[in-house]
Amino acid sequence: MSTAKDRRWMNWPAIRQSPRQWLALLGGTYFGVGLLPWAPGTWGTLAALPLWYWSESCNTTFRIALWLGLAGWGVWSAYSLDRVNGTRDNQNIVMDEVTGVGITAWWAGQHVQNYVAAFLVFRVLDMTKPFPARSFDRWSHEHGSAWKSAIGVMADDWVVGLQGLLLLKLAQSWGWLP
Repeated sequence: MSTAKDRRWMNWPAIRQSPRQWLALLGGTYFGVGLLPWAPGTWGTLAALPLWYWSESCNTTFRIALWLGLAGWGVWSAYSLDRVNGTRDNQNIVMDEVTGVGITAWWAGQHVQNYVAAFLVFRVLDMTKPFPARSFDRWSHEHGSAWKSAIGVMADDWVVGLQGLLLLKLAQSWGWLP
């Protein structure tokens, strides 16, 4: 039986009682992708790429608003889900991967190779958490404010996303990617 100490645990009775918790579940798990039984971060990263491909052709103002909205929804969802489940950085939450890989893929262009590279670079960086991303990851697990934890859950992936973006831009400038 799962308990609140299990970082994949979900308090389904509490979630079912509230439309607000359902909205947090949809946002945090990126419409349920994070509930898949294994590798939720990988699935969340993969599930984000079609949205990035579509949003690439949208005007810049809309793209910025869309992704800032997703980031805000992710922070609020992480806060809400961790509170209702009694967890910190619940592993079902994948909106952090969604928005993080979005940062990595921001200037990918509509080249399949760049999306594959964005996916791979982001996943490797997300799993290894190079400095300073690891600092944000630790911050999200510290005891303290639930809001601080929710921001930390998202921010380590945003830092990883920026690191991945830098690597992709370098690969493009060196001619390794289109």
